[in-house]
Amino acid sequence: MPNLNEVATFLSTVLDIERYPAEERGTIYVSSARPIRRIGLALDPWPTLPSWLEHEDLDIIFLHRPFALDRDTVPPTRGVVYSNLPFNERLTIGSVPRLAEVLGLRARSPMGDKGGRALGMVGELPKMITRPEWRRIISEIYGGTEEIWEDGPDEIRKVAIVNSMTPALVQEAANRGVQAYLTGQLRDPARSVCKTHRISAHSVGQRRAELWGLRTLAGMLRERWAGIRTAIFEDRGQ
Repeated sequence: MPNLNEVATFLSTVLDIERYPAEERGTIYVSSARPIRRIGLALDPWPTLPSWLEHEDLDIIFLHRPFALDRDTVPPTRGVVYSNLPFNERLTIGSVPRLAEVLGLRARSPMGDKGGRALGMVGELPKMITRPEWRRIISEIYGGTEEIWEDGPDEIRKVAIVNSMTPALVQEAANRGVQAYLTGQLRDPARSVCKTHRISAHSVGQRRAELWGLRTLAGMLRERWAGIRTAIFEDRGQ
């Protein structure tokens, strides 16, 4: 079974943290020396997190945003790892290699730029599909959609998946022949560009994108270590 440092190293690799400023990379938040068999994953800390760790018999937990966590409340010998910006950019929506694999994107290329990192990607779906089919695929992956602008053609092949939406980014997508634009949240200033160039736009919402990232990361951890079990906390109301 891995230890905390080995899990942290794995996260550093799959999230490509060397591309980020040191203060944005994420790391070990609470140290632990115990062997790891069960890993919890959650977006944010919540009041009953310590009891959940014990109830689920978890050795460590991954938190997307751990900053409100009182380290003193973590049960003894349990560890905490985290990643904020790299998790957002590499495992939610945008330039996300695992999402490209799920969609079967071909001829994939980066789009946009933020500090030398791509804001998203442009690629071709395996075959031409209708707008309702594209909407269904997005909903099946992320568990729903938030907002849709149906301004594009009836059939879609080339798509842009970007973690931001501005008129300039939509114009870049149009220049590259994109028929559909997928992002976390639609922005009204970009609406006229979508209409002008007949680009459909879909948003899934920040929370859906982040939860997809948690589920994906859980799967990657199990792929790396066959004996690892994972538990995801999705509902603060539990």
